[in-house]
Amino acid sequence: MIFATFTAIVLYLLVNYSSLMATIVLLVVPLTLIVAIPETATTFLAYEHARLAGGLVPINNYHLLLFIWSTIMGIILYTEFLTWYLSRNKRPQN
Repeated sequence: MIFATFTAIVLYLLVNYSSLMATIVLLVVPLTLIVAIPETATTFLAYEHARLAGGLVPINNYHLLLFIWSTIMGIILYTEFLTWYLSRNKRPQN
């Protein structure tokens, strides 16, 4: 639920405000929580949800956070590239 709310906030900022603001919130909020309350943040991120491959690969909250980071950063970079591409001046063809 925490990750879904976090993702919704970042996507809302991306769509309604700016990609820079979404990127800042995406990176600063988790890092600030880790610095401000390290014991609670470490306990939360180390919480194990499942084990894959016969118990060899644990899936923790930090895996989910990294998945969200990489997905949303990809969306942000794609929208920035697309915006740049669509807004560049086209040369008149002779």
